[in-house]
Amino acid sequence: MNNKLYKDLENRSQELLEKNTRTAQKNGRKYFFTVPSGKVYPFQWFWDSCFHAIVWAHLGKLDRAKEELRALVAWQNKRGLIPHVIFWHRKHVSGSWKSWHKLQNRGYFSWFNPFIKSKTTSEIQPPVIAQAVEKIWKKDADKLFVKEMLKPLYVYYRYLVENRSPQGDGLISIVCQYESGIDYSPAYDRTIGYDEHSEKNQELLQKVRKVTYLNKFLNYNLRWIFSVSPFQTKDVLVNSIFIQGLVTLGRLADICEDVMIKKWAQKQATKSLDALIDKCYDKKDGLFYNLDGKDEIQSKVKTILSLMPLIIENLPKRIVDRIVLEYLTNNEEFFTPFLVPSVSKNETTFNPNSNDRDRSGIWRGPLSMNTNWFLVHGLRQHGYYDLADEIAKKSKELVKQHGFNEFYNPLTGEPVGANEFGWATLVVDM
Repeated sequence: MNNKLYKDLENRSQELLEKNTRTAQKNGRKYFFTVPSGKVYPFQWFWDSCFHAIVWAHLGKLDRAKEELRALVAWQNKRGLIPHVIFWHRKHVSGSWKSWHKLQNRGYFSWFNPFIKSKTTSEIQPPVIAQAVEKIWKKDADKLFVKEMLKPLYVYYRYLVENRSPQGDGLISIVCQYESGIDYSPAYDRTIGYDEHSEKNQELLQKVRKVTYLNKFLNYNLRWIFSVSPFQTKDVLVNSIFIQGLVTLGRLADICEDVMIKKWAQKQATKSLDALIDKCYDKKDGLFYNLDGKDEIQSKVKTILSLMPLIIENLPKRIVDRIVLEYLTNNEEFFTPFLVPSVSKNETTFNPNSNDRDRSGIWRGPLSMNTNWFLVHGLRQHGYYDLADEIAKKSKELVKQHGFNEFYNPLTGEPVGANEFGWATLVVDM
């Protein structure tokens, strides 16, 4: 792509992020944040904001990038949790969002009181915040900002280790599909008892909501959830981003000359990677799978999460090469005309144009620019430059032709999902 067209993408990216920018007050301070999509997703989502900060930094808008992350950290609780969603403005909590925002937060009383509107969920999302801070650092070497963020990051990653790893093996668990960021992926169908080909099945959305109703009933008490809930998943995508984030946290601590945090992050990253390979990697298939339930049963569905360990720089070469050669570049698997689909083409659940009114069709086939961004940078660090460049080139072509969309059909390139979608601007950083 020539410089003129690339510059046009940068200009359009900035215009969209500015359009999706919102402001709000907390404790007398004004905060700036970017919503994923003004019409469909009117709040601040955790990993979306991290992606937005990365793009703001790439565009040279470093103050704006820093404000994006400060808005997230402003809602970090005493335990260390930085929530999945922040509902800054009550006026947006209406319609389909009204029951949803009450369902995914702590507190029984709020469920029955129509006047109480919670400000955050009690859930997590893939922990990509350390990566966003490092991206900003690489642009302006602002050591003061890194120091400002280091303690909140350390407390956050410690929270994940201490509260989300009930077996203490180094892998963290999610307690509902929404925490993975890839909400309705078929990777979770087995654990919720969903078979889309069965006529007797309930709707997928109803199956997923049963899990969140149980979490609400248990008041999002993680000890209770890990004791009784059938949905507790060691998710490969979440843990890959977690491990990458720990490695990044170690580098940030080194910048700040904080030896304690550096050693903790490095030790934890090594432990978590060893567990990911030992437990989630299927040597016969040469692929990673989620671990479901207390029995840690592998969910053998080939989805985008199975490829995500490629983002880990210390992943053994033998594993990297098998994933790339047997799956990512295989025409019967993930090598579609437009890369990279969220489900392998030869899976029975693959639906390249999945999208519907209640959103339950997303992540069941269409490609997304945020996972493409991860894979492009992951492939480059493992020496697969040509493949990374091809994914980046096709991603930019899709955005140039169809605009910034939530998803795209991997066979035709047609846009599906929400339009004017913020994380699609990641194409400028591929």
